[in-house]
Amino acid sequence: MRRFGLHPARWIMRPDPVRDAPEMIHELVCTTCEVASGAQGDFDAVRDWAFAHTDANPTHLRYFEMAARPWRLVPADGDRR
Repeated sequence: MRRFGLHPARWIMRPDPVRDAPEMIHELVCTTCEVASGAQGDFDAVRDWAFAHTDANPTHLRYFEMAARPWRLVPADGDRR
């Protein structure tokens, strides 16, 4: 049986502010036909795509949002790698 104990964390995870990259990437996927908006840094663009998609396909009313943001692991001891 494997035992887990408390030990000092070696890593800290935090958002990674990548230069010239959006904070979040959004994509909407129609649950009726599985067509996707394409990934965009601007949520308004994917929302507008969903409105246009439903206008063209009035029975397609539900969407999943896929969202991603950059993360970075850094040493807990403050050492910059």
